[in-house]
Amino acid sequence: MPRLSLALLAVATFAAACYKDDATAGINSGNPKAEVFLTDDPFPFDSVQSVQVYVISIAVSTHPDTGTSADSMHWVTVAAPHRQIDLLTLQQGLTDSLGAGPVTADQYKAVLVTINVDSSAGIRYKNGSPAVVRWHGSGQESYGVFVQAPITIPDTGAVIVIDFDVGRSFAYNQRGDGAFDFFPAIRAVNRGATGNIAGTVIYDTSGGPAGPVADATVSAWGGGPNNWYILSTGKTDAAGHYRLAYLLPGTYIVGVEPPSGSNFGSALDSNVAVNKGFETVHNVSLSVFRGDVMIQGASSMLANHTNRLEAFVITPQHQQDTNAAVVWQSLDTTVLGLVTYVDSTHVSRVTSKAVGTGRIVAASGGLADTLVIHVVPDSTP
Repeated sequence: MPRLSLALLAVATFAAACYKDDATAGINSGNPKAEVFLTDDPFPFDSVQSVQVYVISIAVSTHPDTGTSADSMHWVTVAAPHRQIDLLTLQQGLTDSLGAGPVTADQYKAVLVTINVDSSAGIRYKNGSPAVVRWHGSGQESYGVFVQAPITIPDTGAVIVIDFDVGRSFAYNQRGDGAFDFFPAIRAVNRGATGNIAGTVIYDTSGGPAGPVADATVSAWGGGPNNWYILSTGKTDAAGHYRLAYLLPGTYIVGVEPPSGSNFGSALDSNVAVNKGFETVHNVSLSVFRGDVMIQGASSMLANHTNRLEAFVITPQHQQDTNAAVVWQSLDTTVLGLVTYVDSTHVSRVTSKAVGTGRIVAASGGLADTLVIHVVPDSTP
């Protein structure tokens, strides 16, 4: 039987011959073996020194998780570490092996992580004091994991990585009381089927000397048009380096947000490709943020319809300016008509006059944003 090994990233790892660092998984019985490793995306708060979770077990199932009770599914436990794990020590693709167990060679479509809430040490600040964590449960709690694609385990075994995203799993100060609320964001992938995105984030010379950006938040969005969602988040180290590890092949949106208090702007790249077994280098340069205008509205319309558009003006201090005047313009008047509201220049209506592609511009001061709108035929009777 193959053996499955789990690593906490949260990472479930299957020991395979192509991974020399998994040679200690002990696949010498003729059965595939799975080894589990744990790792984590860097926690977003600079004042925190540790985030400890007591992991009881990791289980897998060949049946998809349909959202019904996990008790009705057949689970195979592949790792039972029964120990405290500090998620903050697992960054930039580092993993912590949770153990290994035998499994049947098959496709696994669901993963279940079980922790002990009462035994979890939780979050501790750098001054040594404990933070308040609302776990929204007690004792032993099991959480379904987002499985991006069926995890195939061959006869030789494999490594599953469980990515435990600390930054999104512990929501800070939601009630204004300085506490953390636990809403686990965990995904699982077959490590052998993934690649990485890595690079360096720097400041350019628009605000002074260029240099590395420490503690910037880097995120990767997967999915597609109208269905983008965050798959992985990480943070830069003191030298500005980051790594978003264990991503399935595909094209990702990569966003970078500077640390809080910075006067630099964010960056977004919507075309970062990941290939199996390779690391894509994606370096980012941030410039001083001088304000922005953003148009909110649909980028596609049926012919002879009207949609609402709204412009948001952001100051260099990253605050919304509701009093700033906005000037609207249609650059393609044969395709798109435009009417502004009398009571607010921030809102306008766009009418699709003909099939084609048109552009709407919203400007305020020296700032502007352009929304490209595709108009398609209306087949409605």
